[in-house]
Amino acid sequence: MPKQSILSLFAFVLILLAGCASKPATYSGIRFPATSQAGVIFQEKDVPTQCKAFAHIIVHTPAGLTGARIGQQITEYAKDKGADRILIGMSRRTPGKGPNDFQFYAYGPEQEYLFSKGWLGWKFGYKDWEDGGRMIGFGSNNWSDSSVNDVSIKIQAVFLRCE
Repeated sequence: MPKQSILSLFAFVLILLAGCASKPATYSGIRFPATSQAGVIFQEKDVPTQCKAFAHIIVHTPAGLTGARIGQQITEYAKDKGADRILIGMSRRTPGKGPNDFQFYAYGPEQEYLFSKGWLGWKFGYKDWEDGGRMIGFGSNNWSDSSVNDVSIKIQAVFLRCE
């Protein structure tokens, strides 16, 4: 194969791979009918015993947003997927510039499960989570906060159906 053809093929493959890397995540997990409200929980012990977990999510947020805006985006996304409760886990800085828009990455489960019996902890999306920066606080006091976050963050979440 001539050298020019190999270089052209290599350039073509790089362009394809670059296009894949820049696409936002598409949710393909378990869904329920959309809900009109989704309560937020910040402590695992506060999840009602009847709740079923159906989505393990890591949310990547853009910088320059208020806590209230972040809370609103996560809540709207969860309601659209059918959650009536959201368990929020830990948060950490996103290294570098971060995304320009919210990105929701789903990490299972393959089947919904009773949270009180099947929860194994924050063990999903390990590579994504570990590629984050230092841990930061984003809890109940930040959820409706009007101050601006100057950094992009990753937030762990579990979508629950408790009806």
